[in-house]
Parts: sequence; C-alpha cells; structure tokens
Amino acid sequence: MSSSEVVFVTGALRGIGRAVALEFARRGHKVYGGGRSRPEDFDELPFTGLALDVTDEESVGAAVKRIMDECDRIDVLVNNAGLSHCGPLEETPFDYVREVFETNYFGLLRCVNAVLPAMRNQGSGTIANIGSAAGKIGIPFQGHYSASKFALEGLSESLRYELLEFGIRVLLIEPGDVATDIWERTKTPVAESSPYSRSMGRFLTVKEKEMSGQATPPEEVAKDIANIILSKTTVFRRPVAKMAGMLLFLRKILPDSVFLWAVARNYGIKQLSFLQKE
Repeated sequence: MSSSEVVFVTGALRGIGRAVALEFARRGHKVYGGGRSRPEDFDELPFTGLALDVTDEESVGAAVKRIMDECDRIDVLVNNAGLSHCGPLEETPFDYVREVFETNYFGLLRCVNAVLPAMRNQGSGTIANIGSAAGKIGIPFQGHYSASKFALEGLSESLRYELLEFGIRVLLIEPGDVATDIWERTKTPVAESSPYSRSMGRFLTVKEKEMSGQATPPEEVAKDIANIILSKTTVFRRPVAKMAGMLLFLRKILPDSVFLWAVARNYGIKQLSFLQKE
C-alpha cells in the first residue's frame, strides 16, 4: 500500500469507528469519517467528518461523491456502522429487526456498492468489513444481531471471490468484546411478566460484565485493525480483541454439543435434559 491512503470509515462518531478513524489520521492518512451527525459534531477531530446515514442510499452516494471530488480515489473502506440488539427473539418487534438489518447488512452493502466503481477503475482497494465473533457464534438474546453478522460473513466471503480479478482485497474483521458505548445504547426491554425475564436477567448480568472491565479498549482494537489493513495480508478472517481468536478457534474444533452447552452455561441459561430414543 502507498505511504498515504484515502480512508473512508463509517460509524466514525464513536466506538471502534471513531478509534479507527483517529488511528489512521494519526498515521498520516487522509481520513473521511461518516456518522449520523451534524458537521459540527466532527469539529476539532483530525479527520474530515461526513454526515452519513448508511440506511439512505442518497446519503451514501453523496458521501462517496465528496471523497471522489476532493481526492479522486478511495483506497480503503472500513464498514463499521452497526446497530446492536438485545431481547428475546419472540418478543422483538419486527420494525426493530428490520432496523438492525438495514444498518448492519443493507447499509454495509450500500457503501460497498458505492465505492466499487472507483476501486475497479483504480485496479486496487481494500474493503474491511467489521463483523463480530457473534457472526460465528449465536449469542442468546442477541439473535437478530448475530443473524445480521452471520449474513455479513456470507456476503464478505462471496464478495472476496468476486473482486479478486479487480485487485480489490476484502477483509473480514471479527471483534470480540470491545469497551464501547454500543451496549449502553442497546435497547434491552423485557417485561417482568415475560417467560424469558429470569433467564434474560442472568444473561444481562454476565453480558454487562463482559462489556465493561473485561472488554478490550477500542484504541487497542483500532491499532490492530489499522495494522491488518495497512499490511499486505491476504488472510480473510481476522479476529481482534480479547479472547476473540480463542473463542472462534474453539467454535471451529469443538462439537456442537460441547460448545453450545458451554455458551449456555456461561450465560446462565437453564439446560434441560433431553431424552433420546434409541
């Protein structure tokens, strides 16, 4: 990669996206960070802020057009904008499910489609999709979030094949628990009368602990992501953050019966004994 890249980061107002945008800017790259914001929300940041709503095709197109008008190229797209979900699948309103997928899947696809003409013309580029360990491991009470990240796994793998002949590299970054405010902003409604209230209460106790002191700081994750992107690596899946690599390795080698039991036990999910007929 060249000494100075034009980098477009989505979801750059907070969390991993903000940390990644700051890290690339610190290393001397030209960074555009998009987020659902007013332009003044990016004041005094060392990168160019863009008002960006990944669920709006016109907003995505306008952001990419501005970058091309000013730089005439886009070297790196970091697809980070995302929305979390917490709650029983049965009780989650379909409108919210659609919102999760509009951001995490369709929003990412809009950004990919918008930058591809420029990258094909260049004959180069890197698309780094920020997935999640939850894209390989279904998490209780985060089913729709996991489903959107599972979908991202398939999209990214297919995209990798399709872009090889154009010299465009696709990377799938799989973070574990990162200490951002995404969990604080996640809706966690469950009525006391819900049949899931007790098990979800136990889950929330564990999850809040995982997302606080046990989680990796976003600045540390951002350094790893920048190192991966700026390297010449062709390794497709790259786990980052504490325990992500180990968990994904265990998911790969352990039988379902063992791994699913361990996840349920970790989150305090009561497991009944199922009788099997011979």
